[in-house]
Amino acid sequence: MTAAPDIDATANGGRYTFDNATRDAARQVKLLAEILDGHSTDVLARSGVETGWKCLDLGTGAGSVARWLADQVSPAGRVVAIDADPRHVATHELIDVRTGDVTTLDLGDGVYDLVHARLLLMHLPQREQVLRRAVAALKPGGVLVVSDWDCTHLDEMLLRGPAGLAEAFVAFQRALVGLAVDNGASPNWAYRVPVAMRDAGLVDVEAEVHNRLWSGGEAGCLLHASNSRQMEPALLARGVSVEQLETVRSGMDDPDTLAWSYPMVTSVGRRAED
Repeated sequence: MTAAPDIDATANGGRYTFDNATRDAARQVKLLAEILDGHSTDVLARSGVETGWKCLDLGTGAGSVARWLADQVSPAGRVVAIDADPRHVATHELIDVRTGDVTTLDLGDGVYDLVHARLLLMHLPQREQVLRRAVAALKPGGVLVVSDWDCTHLDEMLLRGPAGLAEAFVAFQRALVGLAVDNGASPNWAYRVPVAMRDAGLVDVEAEVHNRLWSGGEAGCLLHASNSRQMEPALLARGVSVEQLETVRSGMDDPDTLAWSYPMVTSVGRRAED
């Protein structure tokens, strides 16, 4: 069976859709950590991370996974956390925070016991090249963990909400994902990562899908409201109305609302021993 094509748009060279400098960005990355850290740290724990390891966290965001990794590798290990704008990363004696563009930054060769990237590669037109450089940065036997959202079933996310929310929510989601695609993102890349890992030479490749249901007022719903505020000008320009955005925000705070997150696909592969 032929793999599904990668759905993206790269004519503009691509850029990350969200901006850590916006007023709502600190809240956004905090909500992402609350939604996803339990899953991420569970997978990382099962990958065997231990004291003395040197780890690389790409697109570190709030730095919460980097801090968890630092606790695991203490006292002799080290974590390098890279982000284009790492302003939300708290200082830690075992974390080396670096500002950089992962599409051009030299990640080194055979340096790390573990490389982690969450909600990063799906946004980059150069995703497969960056993945291959992440593989090259691993020591023999090192582990690569990549987590991205699948954003192809937007009309299935909302299960229940107040009057008018269903239409407004789908309009908002389609516009938001459309903006990301215009910037070079791929909404279906997450399911292709295991193939990309194998093509890059990794072995023992595994993948799993994580999702959970959220009620209004909980982090998984509040993230949508946060995204709607952070991206409001672009969403309005794409045809979403002010009324629809207000409906989404109030609906995401309504305790009777029930909505799934985007499915998180996490893939794990290991660089073969020399």
